[in-house]
Amino acid sequence: MVLVVDARQAGISGDMMLSALVDAGADGDAICEQISGCAQYMPDSAIRSISFQSEMRGGVMCTRLNLDVEDPPSRPATDVVSAVSMATEHMKLSDAARRFAEKAIGHIVSAECAVHGTAPDSVHLHETASIDTLVDVAGTAAALDHINAFDADIIITPVNVGGGKVRFSHGTMTNPAPAVLHILAAAHIPIFGGPSDGETVTPTGAAILAALEGVFRPFYPDIIPERAGYGAGSRDAAGYANALLVVRGSTPILAPQSPSYDSVCVLETNLDDVTGEVVGDLISTLIKEGALDATVHTGTGKKGRPVHAVSVMCPHNAVNDIADTITRRTGALGIRITTAHRYTLPRRSHTVTLPIDGKQYTLRYKSHIHRNEAGFKVEFDDIAKAAAETGRSPRSVDEMVRRRIEEHR
Repeated sequence: MVLVVDARQAGISGDMMLSALVDAGADGDAICEQISGCAQYMPDSAIRSISFQSEMRGGVMCTRLNLDVEDPPSRPATDVVSAVSMATEHMKLSDAARRFAEKAIGHIVSAECAVHGTAPDSVHLHETASIDTLVDVAGTAAALDHINAFDADIIITPVNVGGGKVRFSHGTMTNPAPAVLHILAAAHIPIFGGPSDGETVTPTGAAILAALEGVFRPFYPDIIPERAGYGAGSRDAAGYANALLVVRGSTPILAPQSPSYDSVCVLETNLDDVTGEVVGDLISTLIKEGALDATVHTGTGKKGRPVHAVSVMCPHNAVNDIADTITRRTGALGIRITTAHRYTLPRRSHTVTLPIDGKQYTLRYKSHIHRNEAGFKVEFDDIAKAAAETGRSPRSVDEMVRRRIEEHR
């Protein structure tokens, strides 16, 4: 299963996440029943009522958590950590769900300690001291358990943090709030602002995202969407649906001969002060370090200088290493990076044994079939090696290999 948490539109809070998961198929009634018995772990607090209901947000039908609680204004962070731990045990959650809940509350406490410069055993929580936090964290852990999300590939989009100012127990500050920013920064979660001129990410929402430890992508992965869940925020904002979206789906399984689509990064730079030897060495080095392809075109650049225009294609996870290699080996001061989508035909790798002058040579080749037409390409390095050892031309060796392959197809 693939689970996409899409917080680009309206950000994320704990209750929005819990509600979105219920809307996406988690058992809301069971979660309410599980949660109701957990108020005992937070002294002086009570859950008067808890339920989920359908509400419209920006023309989209969503699920919203209705929670009526009684709480003191603050409590020690250690009490909240202990309460979450006991609640997840009381709810009989899986080990993965309990670890998730402990990580989420840990992120909140760590952020408060960093912001206020205090130790965990002396910091007091205010907004996140409410039993709301226990409900959001433990409830989300239970909901993720219900839909088997801990066995899923989790994808997280960049997060909308809103704008303007936010009011909290210590006064008014620019948005995002310090604790939110600390959590998102520590987890390397990408963010952007707007269009709302207010808070769209709460500390609990940020902590839940961090605890998911998903993969961050600016776009959706290849996925067959099976169910979408919308978790309503408390406000019905004008101009957009104030809701968090989660999408459950599966990875498409392509037929063996079907073309596929994927995306790669393309790195480009213009070099006007390096020799041809440097450029030639660069291409071979980039291929060895994981580039999928590298090409160089010559042209004329600024001030009439001759230019080598270098273009390199690589997987997303190799961008930093490839960019570092280009800058170190050429002295380039800047590299343009774009995302390109590819249409690729499926291929299979093979080897063929070819006798030449009494010696056996093993050569590699790749084959493909598209629209019932078959083709293959022999690895030229293997052809060149056999040609050098036998004294034949690469062209004659290539013809011999092709005949051999055709005979055995």
